[in-house]
Amino acid sequence: MKLSPETSSCSKTQKSAAGALMIARQLVQSHQWSRIIFRSSCEGLRYQSKVSGISSPLLKRAESLALEHKKLSQQIQNEYDGNITKRIGELAPISRAWQQWDSANKSIKELQEILEDPTTDSELRPIANEEIEQSSLHLQKYFNSLQSSLIPRDPFASLPCLLEIRPGAGGSEASLFVADLLRMYQAYCKRHSLHYTLIKLDAETATKASSAGINEAILEISTPGAYDLLKCEAGVHRVQRVPATETQGRTHTSAASVLVLPSFPEHEGDAAGSTEYGTDDPTSDFYINPSDVRTDVMRARGAGGQHVNTTDSAIRLTHIPTSTTVSIQDGRSQHKNRQKAWRVLRSKMAQMRREAREEEKAALR
Repeated sequence: MKLSPETSSCSKTQKSAAGALMIARQLVQSHQWSRIIFRSSCEGLRYQSKVSGISSPLLKRAESLALEHKKLSQQIQNEYDGNITKRIGELAPISRAWQQWDSANKSIKELQEILEDPTTDSELRPIANEEIEQSSLHLQKYFNSLQSSLIPRDPFASLPCLLEIRPGAGGSEASLFVADLLRMYQAYCKRHSLHYTLIKLDAETATKASSAGINEAILEISTPGAYDLLKCEAGVHRVQRVPATETQGRTHTSAASVLVLPSFPEHEGDAAGSTEYGTDDPTSDFYINPSDVRTDVMRARGAGGQHVNTTDSAIRLTHIPTSTTVSIQDGRSQHKNRQKAWRVLRSKMAQMRREAREEEKAALR
């Protein structure tokens, strides 16, 4: 911590400077201030305190967003607008954190003015020092909260999500691990009241995941905000254990990949996959030109059943420019399978476009 004096044309008496220096040393010893700048002016000696890590652009940004939240809150009282309401919800944490920080900062400035006043009663000075120490602790906490609230949210944070689970290295034990992961995510959704639907289940030999491994599973969690909640689950999951298929007690290592994709609710009866989230807008991440997609209709494969190998219910969509393929055959209705396939394909394309933008930004840095 450093003390940096700033001189001016006005001079002060040695007594006033000595008193100010004593107060500054008390504040520095409390380890709550990173810098105190002395400024002499015609009105008197005052302090400019700064919490470690605070930058002026950050505070100006927070203040402007808090003012925007206040204006929109007044505007929404006269007329309702869905976009304005959504923006108010996004700015609410920033506005709340800014008000807490600003209130604590003003309180500290008022206490400093009391200490600077030579006519202040000597009994009030120890109380003011204690209040400054307590307020400075709150000030740092409020700043940390303000800094966290200013971090940009993921553009897909408010959307539902798709969980795609596939086995990796490990053979049949990896497919058993996929079944365990699927049951784990389903149990998590039940515990946290998240509505989910199993879009695709490709089991090895049986229809029940508890008795057989799984080659591929796609779980749709339709609760808004599920993507922000589960996006960190994406990646490779590894397990070391003695599998149920092992007879000699040896430990096996297997892996499974989890892909988290943004999703959204579909309009019923719209086979083309048009949604209210801008899938008809060429600038949207979810937009796909229908002419770029090849649709293949085939008979469902797998274990026996009345609809398997008898009806053309399976759908395979191929996005020709990127060679991305999605196959759905779980439903007996070709129409519903087509809707599911489009939903998964749009989610994959949106994720790919977002990753491409992030790579471009990283290259510019």
